[in-house]
Amino acid sequence: MKKRIILTFISTLLITVSGFTGCAKTADNPTDCPFTTVSWDASVEDITALEGENYETYDSIYNGITYTYSKEYLGQAGMIKYMFDDQERLCNISWAYTGSEEEEVMNIYNSVCQEAEKDYGEGKTDDGIGNYCKMWVEKNETIMANAVITDDTKVMQIAYMSADVSKQDNQ
Repeated sequence: MKKRIILTFISTLLITVSGFTGCAKTADNPTDCPFTTVSWDASVEDITALEGENYETYDSIYNGITYTYSKEYLGQAGMIKYMFDDQERLCNISWAYTGSEEEEVMNIYNSVCQEAEKDYGEGKTDDGIGNYCKMWVEKNETIMANAVITDDTKVMQIAYMSADVSKQDNQ
């Protein structure tokens, strides 16, 4: 139950920079996501062929289904999420980590941001109390790393959003 609450909380954070429109489904729309090899034209079948049949699902913020898998990234055990819209088009690929200590989660958040900065530069920072956020706007996608640190929740996520659902100017 706590896992579902955390997933819902993180998904809600994505709403601030994503829309509810359809997602791209063209072969000319690759993603640079470092924790998977799929592109924005991947289908549910492509995801299950890559990641396997051992997944959980819940409603996505794009009116479709989210498929979640356990997945290691940067040596940390976390969860990868593939969010589809109501037309079964891939809109968002995220990796999330939940911890028990603030320092632990912030160290992973900082490592994820450093890896993204190698590819995309410094990015825009938009931090708040208990909420840390860094964003990179690229042609085919918007990348957003965020961490939420409260007494009850210590979680971070990096999300790759299709340019079609990002409310950013992806030029």
